[in-house]
Amino acid sequence: MDNICDTAPLEVSSTSGFPYLIEASQEADGYAWFEASAPDLLRLLRNTGALLFRGFPLHSAEDFRRVVGAIAPQLRGYAGGTSPRSQVAEGVYTSTEYPQHLEIPLHNEMSYSCQWPELLFFFCATAPAINGETPIADSRAILKRMPPGIVEEFARRQLMYVRNLASAESRYNSWTKAFETTDKTKVEAYCRDMDIGYAWQANGGLRIEEIRPALQTHPVTGERVWFNQVHLWHASNTPMASSVTAHIEAGLPMAAYYGDGGRISNDTLAAVRQVLQAEKRLFRWQQGDLLMVDNVLAAHGRMPFDGPRKILVAMS
Repeated sequence: MDNICDTAPLEVSSTSGFPYLIEASQEADGYAWFEASAPDLLRLLRNTGALLFRGFPLHSAEDFRRVVGAIAPQLRGYAGGTSPRSQVAEGVYTSTEYPQHLEIPLHNEMSYSCQWPELLFFFCATAPAINGETPIADSRAILKRMPPGIVEEFARRQLMYVRNLASAESRYNSWTKAFETTDKTKVEAYCRDMDIGYAWQANGGLRIEEIRPALQTHPVTGERVWFNQVHLWHASNTPMASSVTAHIEAGLPMAAYYGDGGRISNDTLAAVRQVLQAEKRLFRWQQGDLLMVDNVLAAHGRMPFDGPRKILVAMS
């Protein structure tokens, strides 16, 4: 960190912790600081998993987009994503439009896909007054704490993620919203490119299946991590968890199975959630905060909230 502070146009202090906090003590050109510090910040991120920048001159979506561009010039879209969100600038989205009274469990972004974002950037445009934290957890620590039997079976059998997307005319969960297009041929080409099984339904909907690993190895550090969304997709994450039959499960908007199609027990998912809860870490958002997350090394979520809250996200 010393070389970051020595070369930066801002006076900066840093502390340990998770997320690792970096504070600016004076108003200056934040873009220049991030541009000069980008290589060191990326190296630090590989060690910590998440960096929280506080006190930097970030006031708008445009400020956020500019600073993120200094670290990650190429941002990606959200085609094929599952969370309801809107694009507010090129490469910048609302973090989620999921109902505010519900918690979004910890997860690694798009871990159900064969291509996921490497880096995530969250910007606090409007700090929540009551709750609304973005919890994070170290994916390395999650794997170490997970019961060995679950790890072995998930690694051996992999996972199957299933989505039943509604017709193009639907206001909720439509395939046009999910894939950001109304062109079926583009959806089919995307599915082929991304190794997604798909079948158009008689009601105009689309059923897709993706078989993915439950664990990943970080491409830079070589560390093995827990990397999946099985607890979020599984039928036990619905209000009808205790009474879901195989027939009902097959028709849910989202479902998760072992990669060979076998059903995963509710008890297994309860053990998974217990580990995630134990590793969850919270911090209070402040206006202008920027959170940078290595998507493989750290999972994230969202706590319920009351009142205004606006968190923006960009992915690379």
